[in-house]
Parts: sequence; C-alpha cells; structure tokens
Amino acid sequence: MENNESPDIVVVGHVAIDKNKFPKGMIESAIGGAPTYTGLALAALGVRVGLVAKVGVDFTDQFPPIYSRLGLDTEGLYVSGAYTTTFENTYDENGTRTQICKHVAPKIAPEDIPDPYLGAKGFYISPLANEVSPEVVARIKGNNLVMMDPQGIFRRIDTKGKVTRDSKVDLKPFLKHVDIVKIGRDEVGALGKDLKPFVKELCTMGPKIAILTQGKDPLLVFSDDLFHEIKPLKVQAKDTTGAGDVLGGVFLARYIETSDVIESVKFAAAAAGLKTRFKGPTGYPSRGEIIAATKKI
Repeated sequence: MENNESPDIVVVGHVAIDKNKFPKGMIESAIGGAPTYTGLALAALGVRVGLVAKVGVDFTDQFPPIYSRLGLDTEGLYVSGAYTTTFENTYDENGTRTQICKHVAPKIAPEDIPDPYLGAKGFYISPLANEVSPEVVARIKGNNLVMMDPQGIFRRIDTKGKVTRDSKVDLKPFLKHVDIVKIGRDEVGALGKDLKPFVKELCTMGPKIAILTQGKDPLLVFSDDLFHEIKPLKVQAKDTTGAGDVLGGVFLARYIETSDVIESVKFAAAAAGLKTRFKGPTGYPSRGEIIAATKKI
C-alpha cells in the first residue's frame, strides 16, 4: 500500500507460536493467532489487510516474513521484547490436549494503531491473552465497522503457564465500542450463562449483531431482535485451529460488501469449513470456492 493509504480491514491481536508435541516424539512449530488465520483468509479473497500485533525477536529468528510476502500490510506489526506469545500443546494418544502458555508478548497500546489504519472500513479484534484494552477498542471506533471475538479476554495464565477461563469477565467496557461480536459456546459456558439469553444480552452492550459459534452444531445469530440458526458446512476436517478467526474475518468482509447478515454468515461458515480441510495456516479458499460451497449450507 502507498503511504497514508488505509487497508480495507485491520486485524488486531497477537501472533501465536504453537509448539505442538505429539505421541512418539514428533514436535512441530506453527504460527497462529488472528493475524495469521484471519489475515491470510482475507488476503486470499483479495481484501487489503493491515495487522496490529506484537511479536518477539524469536519470531523474526524462526519464521520468514510471511505476512508481507503474501501482501499484508505490516506497519502495525512490532518487534517488542524477546518472545512472541507462545503456547506449548501436548497431545496424548487419544488426541486430548494439555496447553501451557510459555510466553506472552507485550500488550497492544492505543498509540500502536497506525494513523493510516484508522480509515479502514472494518476492524477485526481477536486477542489471545488480554493484550487488547477497552482504550484500544475506543481508539479504533470511528466511521467503520468493528467486530470482536473476546476469546482472549477470558484467558487467564498462572505463574506456571496453565491456561484457564475466567468466569467473571466484564465485556461491557469493550463491547460499547463494537458493532459485531462473535463468541464461542465455551466462553459463554465459562460465565455460567444460558446461550440464547446471553447472546441477546450481548446486543444490549453495544453490538447490533451477535454470533455464537458451537463447533459442529449450528451457529446462532441474533440481529434485528431475531434469532437465526445457520448450519456449518459439512467437510472432512483435518484441523479446526483458527477456524473461528477465519469465520469472523470473512463475515466482516462479506458484511461490508453486502450489508446482509444471513448471507454473510453462510459465506463465512463456508469459508471456515473449507479451511479446516487443511492442516495449519494453509488451504485458504478462494471467493469462487466459497460461493459454490455456500449453496450447500
């Protein structure tokens, strides 16, 4: 992008390094987080994407400049400190995962949002580990659409790196600046809330649209005081990592194009389903593939 030109959509939230340990001693390292899964999914659709995140020196040592190489704008991607947010995932023979957070990158500050980014049509905010504050969301909000997945607001990490979900999270300071919220069933469960009433309650905090993801079960959408259920795309999934961030970012992009909530959710659900056929941060579908798959939902 030329100087002072705004991206179409800006993705806010840290990059993750996932160190996965499998039975029989196999170890792999992969990059994740919303900059990876949302950013690359949008780039595959021809959307101009900007990133706001912090990584450590370890990231530049281990990984090539994948984001800029694939056309994402990295003016808001900062090298800060020694370590990138890093999760160590150990899988047993049954596929059960034990997760430990080894490192957390420094928090994102309001001034970390580059001025040219403020003219973006939309922002997709998806923190990993409380790196985004309400003040960051307030700086972003203007004549644009702001969508948030608060999954990382729920994460708590103890001194040994154990990851748990907080049952007393207050989303109101964030959501009063947000137009669209996407939340997972597990986060609602952590709060001890009933699903439908809480999804409706989210839209009293600021958003006009609330989307609940439920894995293989239908998505629940609340908009214009009505609930809708959207079935996910049936595929042979190899890896569901990042599927939520693909769904969220693609929904935002499609909704900016069409202003049609239901069509945009179906489009996004198709994109997320198609992505899960591939392992790791690869296999992002084209616009044509998504349109064809949407007809099956």
